Amino acid sequence: MKAVAALAARLPGPSLSDVCVLCAFAANLSLLATPAFADRPWHGSVGAGTTLLLTGDRGDRNRYELEVDVEPASRFGALLAWRGFDHDHHGLACAGLVYEAGAARPRIVVDLHGDIGVDLDQRAPLLGGGIRTTIAVVGPLGVALDSGAYLVIDGVESTRLALAAGAMLVARW
Repeated sequence: MKAVAALAARLPGPSLSDVCVLCAFAANLSLLATPAFADRPWHGSVGAGTTLLLTGDRGDRNRYELEVDVEPASRFGALLAWRGFDHDHHGLACAGLVYEAGAARPRIVVDLHGDIGVDLDQRAPLLGGGIRTTIAVVGPLGVALDSGAYLVIDGVESTRLALAAGAMLVARW
């Protein structure tokens, strides 16, 4: 132990230039370690398309869907949707929250959505949610693939789970 202390006493201390180089290195390293903040302008989409009800009754599973979502300068936003309607069914009217779970803007966006609303045929409340992936094709136009599950609460015997998967043509901004 005494030998190590004697050796350390004979070594020269750091020079002023060595200290300056270390300080500059530490300053540059601290600049690299700061979090990045992206400029998030208002964004959203409007879309229309078809949906396949995996739990549709009487074999009429192909229906239509309209959706508008807006995210005001953040990852969180709101949506309005009319899901699962056709000439025989009034569908599901939904409002909800959207969370942009991931994106490689402007080409790919993955949104999670949670919905509440009403089944317009049964006059019963519903709640549900799903995941929607939007892929830009040309400019602001793209294709959205949406899958969701919606629990329609209509008493003990008529409560049902509507499972849907759809594809929409969307315009994103």
